[in-house]
This record gives sequence, structure tokens and C-alpha cells, in this order.
Amino acid sequence: MFKNPNEPMYNNRNQTVNSFGKDNTGLIKYTFDRFGFRDNNNYEIYPEYVFFGVSLLFGIGVDSKKTFSSKFNCWNFGLAGRYTEQQIIECYELFKKLQVKTKIVFVWRDYDAIPSELLNDNFHCIPLRSEKRNHVRLLEKLDHDVSKTHWGTKTHNKFYKILCHFLK
Repeated sequence: MFKNPNEPMYNNRNQTVNSFGKDNTGLIKYTFDRFGFRDNNNYEIYPEYVFFGVSLLFGIGVDSKKTFSSKFNCWNFGLAGRYTEQQIIECYELFKKLQVKTKIVFVWRDYDAIPSELLNDNFHCIPLRSEKRNHVRLLEKLDHDVSKTHWGTKTHNKFYKILCHFLK
């Protein structure tokens, strides 16, 4: 696999912590795999999908088994804490070197963050409002996570259903 370019996540590899990113409640355990990503990735099985993107994808404030990505046969390379869109792109570039044939899904904060060269071959979600381009949320929050900063489990379930519609 590859090293997570997000240092706070990579520094937590092979560990479980009680808070991460905007969630300081201590109610959710965040387990990181040996590469510094959240613990749901089974690298022994080739995934049908690979997800790259923001803290909504990572699942801040939500148990890892209740995130929308946990319902797919996928690898989740969602970043959280302090990260940049460039780190999302770096994850994607490192992944491409593995030459795994799969469907790629990006979850971005803003349309302006999407490099034009990535727009052609992949599926992109922009769940957040992008005023400049007048995009709207794909899905309003049905509930909040434990930290009240991100989507809760009901919203993750609804987003899963919406993605299934578009990805199948």
C-alpha cells in the first residue's frame, strides 16, 4: 500500500485514539491501520470502489462500521483533522501506482478543489455548498455525529443509498 500523506493520521497508525479531528468527545474510538487510514480497509481483497476525500468520508464522530463507505466493498482513503486537497490528490496519485483496477469516487469540500484533469474518468461528489459555482448539498444533514460537526449515522445511511443509485 502507501503511506498516508496526512501526518496526524499517519502518526496514529496501528493505534486507537479516543478523539480525532473535530471530535473531542471521547465517545468514538478511531482505529488507524498500518498505513494511517481508518481501520475498515481490507487490503487482502481487491475493492469494487476506492474512495478519496474529506472528513465526511473518514467518518468523524461516527463509528467506522456505520459510515456510508463501510457498506461498500471498498478501500476508504478519507482524510480528517488538518489536511489539504493536495493531500487527497497525493493519495490518489500514490494509489494509481498500485495499478488496481477499480472504480474511483472522490468526495470533495468544494468544486474549485477538483483538478480539471481528474474530472473525466472518476465519479465526484460535492456534499458541501460551493457558492461560487452555485452547487448545493447532495444531502442535507438528517442528524449530526457525536461532536455535532459532521454527518451522523442516519445521514451516512441516506448518502449510501444515493451513491448506490448513481454508482450502479
